[in-house]
Formats: sequence, C-alpha cells, structure tokens
Amino acid sequence: ARPKSGTSPTTPGVLATLAKAYAGEPFVSVSPAIPSTKATLGTNSVHLTARYDERSGYVVVLSALDNLTKGASGGALQAANVALGLDEQLGLSQVGVYP
Repeated sequence: ARPKSGTSPTTPGVLATLAKAYAGEPFVSVSPAIPSTKATLGTNSVHLTARYDERSGYVVVLSALDNLTKGASGGALQAANVALGLDEQLGLSQVGVYP
C-alpha cells in the first residue's frame, strides 16, 4: 500500500503500528522476522511482518497462516465461538505441530 501523502514511514514505525493494531488479538503475531508457514502449521494463528520499501514508496505486508486451520475450519470455529458468546480461543490451537 502506498502511505498517506505527507507521511514519512519507516519499517520500525510500520511494525509498531501493526503491533498496536493487533495487540488484543490472540491469534495474530507481529514480528520483524519474515513469517514462516512452518510456524503456523496446525494453528489458528497468523504471523505478520511489514517493510517500508523506500525505492518504490510502498509498505509491504507479509503474512503466514495455515489455510486449512486459520482459513477454513479454524475460521469457522472462531466465528461460531464469537457468535455464541464463547471464548474466541475455545478449541483452537496457538501451538504449531512443527517445533
């Protein structure tokens, strides 16, 4: 995404903004490291990082998730938990199957 005109983004600033935006989300992890799908395998978690590319002037966000757990069944279970007033994390793993 191209940053708002008149702003001067930096990679640390973009990461701090992401971390603040997702601070209360149990399944979102923001890190300066490039995310790996191995770390999310079998979990309902998504790992995010971002970079500001000075050459292009764009902010690039990278993510990793297990599309079966977070994308399909886990997403459905998470939505059902919220709809039923249950703990959002009920029945969902945040610990992957890969060390």
